[in-house]
Amino acid sequence: MQIDDLTAGLSLSFLINLNTEQLQFESKILEVYPHRHTLLAQGVFTDDKIISFRGKGLIVDLIVTLPEDKPQLFKNVTTNVVKLSDGTLCYTVSSIAGSKTYNRRQSYRCYIGIETAVQCGLNRAAHDAIIKDISYNGFSVVSREDLKLEVNQTVHAVLNDHMDETAENFNFHLYGLVARIQELENGLFLYGCRLNNPVPGLEQYIIKKERAVLRKRQLS
Repeated sequence: MQIDDLTAGLSLSFLINLNTEQLQFESKILEVYPHRHTLLAQGVFTDDKIISFRGKGLIVDLIVTLPEDKPQLFKNVTTNVVKLSDGTLCYTVSSIAGSKTYNRRQSYRCYIGIETAVQCGLNRAAHDAIIKDISYNGFSVVSREDLKLEVNQTVHAVLNDHMDETAENFNFHLYGLVARIQELENGLFLYGCRLNNPVPGLEQYIIKKERAVLRKRQLS
């Protein structure tokens, strides 16, 4: 599929790759320019300013959600901020390469790096750990000790975060099933978990977290 085969109104996501980090921002298609390999997308704003998606070493991919087909991924697209005649700020998005099917199970992860205490299975004992990252459908924790967890065992972690950029406090109880166990080279143990159920407010938290990270990168 080519980018100018898409239609206005479709939902899309910008995947922003910053070295080893990946951020995601939601938008939608406003208009498609046939034969120009370009579309017009709704702007993404933080602090009333549009995010430019431009910067050294920054790569932008595009995921488009189709109503009756699998999502499509356009790699390394070109974005530019444009102002419409009514003053609205948007993006032009261009790509001459075709898309490929995107697997939602490859969901991006938002880096967190916040200390927590985890409970394992029916054991009420709390173990010190760090919430490494989180996505809409899972999270991972890193521990200095081997928690003796097994795949499909229940893990409970609490995420407390204060976001200076928005002056907001966030608190989430994360209940998940262990999906991946890995002993890292530095001797730490990583446990990747699938969330049992959707967590209210988590999606908005991730969006705000990603905007804050990108804003810091653009100012640095």
